[in-house]
Amino acid sequence: MLNNFEIFGTRARICGFILLYVLVSFYTKAQIVTTDPAFPSADKPVTVTVDVTGTSLDNFPWDNTTNPVYIWSWIKKTGITDADAPTNVNPATAAQAAAKCTRISTNPDKYQITFTPTTFFGKTVADIPQIGLKLKTKDWSENKQTDVDKFITFTQGLALSFAEPSQSSFFKNTNDQFTIKVNASESATLMLKINDVLVKTLSGTTSLSYAHTVAETSGTTTVVCEAVAGAQSKSISFIYTIRSAIVNQARPTGILDGINYSADKTKATLSLWAPGKNSVYVIGDFTDWSILSSYQMKKDGEHFWLEVSGLTPGSEYAFQYLVNETIRIADPYADKILDTDDQFIPVATYPNLKSFPTKALSDKWYFNRASILQTGQTPYAWQTVNYKKPAKQKLVIYELLIRDFFETGKKNYQMLIDTIGYFKKLGVNAIELMPITEFNGNDSWGYNPTFMFAPDKFYGTKNKLKEFVDKCHANGIAVIMDMVMNQQDLPNAYLMMDFDFTSFKPSVANKWFNTDAKHPYNVFFDINHESTYTKTYLDSINSYWLKEYKVDGFRYDLSKGFTQINYGTNVGAWSSYDASRITILKRMYDKIMSHSPDAYVILEHFADNSEEKELAAYGMMLWANFNNAYIQTSMGNASNSDFTNIFYKNRGWTVPHGVGYMESHDEERMMFKNLQNGNFSGSYSVRDLETALDRVKAASTFFYTIPGPKMLWQFGELGYDVSIEAGGRVSAKPIRWNYYTEPSRKSLLDFTAELIKLRNTYSIFSTDDVTILGGSSLQKQIILKAVPFSATPTQANEMNAHMVANFDVTDNMAEVNFSHIGKWYDFVTGLEYEIKTIPTSFQMSPGDFYLFTDVPLKKVVGVEEGSSKGVLVYPNPVQDLLHVNNMLGEVDDITINSMQGLRLNVNRIGSQTWDVSQIPSGLYTVEIRMNKALIHGKIVKY
Repeated sequence: MLNNFEIFGTRARICGFILLYVLVSFYTKAQIVTTDPAFPSADKPVTVTVDVTGTSLDNFPWDNTTNPVYIWSWIKKTGITDADAPTNVNPATAAQAAAKCTRISTNPDKYQITFTPTTFFGKTVADIPQIGLKLKTKDWSENKQTDVDKFITFTQGLALSFAEPSQSSFFKNTNDQFTIKVNASESATLMLKINDVLVKTLSGTTSLSYAHTVAETSGTTTVVCEAVAGAQSKSISFIYTIRSAIVNQARPTGILDGINYSADKTKATLSLWAPGKNSVYVIGDFTDWSILSSYQMKKDGEHFWLEVSGLTPGSEYAFQYLVNETIRIADPYADKILDTDDQFIPVATYPNLKSFPTKALSDKWYFNRASILQTGQTPYAWQTVNYKKPAKQKLVIYELLIRDFFETGKKNYQMLIDTIGYFKKLGVNAIELMPITEFNGNDSWGYNPTFMFAPDKFYGTKNKLKEFVDKCHANGIAVIMDMVMNQQDLPNAYLMMDFDFTSFKPSVANKWFNTDAKHPYNVFFDINHESTYTKTYLDSINSYWLKEYKVDGFRYDLSKGFTQINYGTNVGAWSSYDASRITILKRMYDKIMSHSPDAYVILEHFADNSEEKELAAYGMMLWANFNNAYIQTSMGNASNSDFTNIFYKNRGWTVPHGVGYMESHDEERMMFKNLQNGNFSGSYSVRDLETALDRVKAASTFFYTIPGPKMLWQFGELGYDVSIEAGGRVSAKPIRWNYYTEPSRKSLLDFTAELIKLRNTYSIFSTDDVTILGGSSLQKQIILKAVPFSATPTQANEMNAHMVANFDVTDNMAEVNFSHIGKWYDFVTGLEYEIKTIPTSFQMSPGDFYLFTDVPLKKVVGVEEGSSKGVLVYPNPVQDLLHVNNMLGEVDDITINSMQGLRLNVNRIGSQTWDVSQIPSGLYTVEIRMNKALIHGKIVKY
């Protein structure tokens, strides 16, 4: 999924620095902006003409009164502010009449406006070096506007531009003819030189034209125009390269696709897999972004390669491949990609980030990606060795999106490193990062990947990512990447090489991508998983991240889409058993296991159970979505509240490979649903904050205790209650670290940590002998028996457990099926119960829940007034009369002992009242005996 792109494209070079075209629109044509005069001054009238073809204003029913179009313009020097963008008013009002555009009658997609910038902005000439502009309708909610920023630079003094040709670097053949036209902003002497040979001179003129015939047979030619006007002089240039035959030559031994470094830090060898292509040139910082014949790549079958020399060790060089003279792409294997969004990345997140090269800017947004090569890099020094991953069935995964985990300016790997202590205290043993490979824009879920070997810079440097993994391992925490291999987005290099920009689909010649998606719910461009090209590509991605970054495994997004069977829009058919899809996944899994046999492979699959069962048995894990069942349970709604199948055997599986979850990035938040839609009866309401948090505790007790891998979504442990749909499903959500300071939410965090600690510590929470009772009722029980089972356990590895809860909003009697009679201990309160009959009846208030074990797990807590579940001893401290209010049944008697073990006699004067007035002041232990329990506590006598 994708949200709020900040995609700024590149420039069309006209006279070097007069007019910049910067593209923002997604999948649109680049509208054309022209000015009259061609060299405008800030203190003189300028007429701006905008061709809106291909934008949302295309064919707009313009009317200057009822449907006007306005210019939104700002001063580029200081950015977009209210002061510098006086027409940035939405909706526009009558006061904005000066910003209205007129439409050219002969071309309904061209708009014009004439204004004097100094008057328009109320600024001096010195204050207005450059302006930016867009066109929009009266109200932006109509979503009618030009989607790109355009810039106009105002000239002072002599300026030059080439009217023809419009490109600064291009190809020609011997004997080609073309016209060279030069314009000057004032009368000057113009001198045209080709390869330093003067071919034409004109004096006292503002223009020069020359008909040129290409005489060269090879190489690159430079054309320069010099202008002199009094003491002023200017120079502009362009180059052209003669097309030449490709050189066929085998790649040197050991050269792989991508950037190849060697011991010689002044050189790097580039290799590009480009089947069916005729020519590839390397352009970059080392060619001054010009097409040079010396940078034409050699051909080795379907691969092109070139050794680049003369590099300075440690220096970063941006570069692209020019494929078949028309397609500009970054290296698909590069580990760092530059784009025009980089300007919005905080310096603290990525210090000294190289800017996207101005000379590389294009008016086509999808050409605005550049790869980085850098020889002489210092490798990251890994500190943690021999890290042992948690067993699959013991995983407790914390899923997070860095964008929504930290405040603006702190959304980075360093903050994650600083938060490892929090994760460790919580007890999770794996962190799953939502997609971090290079994606379009900065504000995104990340499911629009473009370059699969480059970490997106919005979250930090590649070494900070490695440091995060390293320190997670040092703290016993695995790192799992959410990997997107169902789809890719432009300008992915392999997508770009064979792409039909008219239909805006991959062409039929594409070796990696399908022209049309084979299944429902596809986003962006569907990968062909049966292609040998794709298999090589994806295998190298998997291997790279496991080895280079030492990540511990992957969660594959939309793995059900890894199929070439055309399901169209039939969701049911797509979800049915697909043998070809299984073959694809098993092949990829086998390849991973061949080099990383302990790697986690987790699928977001949601296919027929028979298919998931087979994949699980093969070794893969699969997401197990029980969001709705747990939310309905927590809200107090019996319908659809059955989470029985979260335990793998209840699905007929042979291995515990279902990653169960109550929440994920894709699902609604339990606390939001509790507070908005929770059930209620009388004074008891799930919509009450404290009650809602207690219900999450109860649901968590029936989640973490069930054996098998588990996952929680960020802030779920604090009761995050902002809807997934707030502001749009994939939009940025409020950060809620302040919850940590709220006692009731901190209590949920602490309780969650205790539950996770239980399952991490005691073998009973990994047992295979599991019974889940209750189904779609709100009276639920979980019975865990140790294997082998013992009714008289004496140590923790023999321990059994039993959970019981009343998720209803009214009182209910629970018939609890303990696995044996005898002593049981409630983990939540620390109370001891003597169970004499099975089943045993428990009177339970709404929301009551117990976690019983038959081996005590922690020190017994005091019985304090109002704090004991089911039993109320009051007042405490006590002076004369001690009362016991018990909802579990009739109290047989109580015994009060001194801290030295001396038993004191007290008189029972009622069914629930004892006279303690005669015992001395002090601290005493209390035993409360009843037919089904023996409860211990403490009282203070004063």
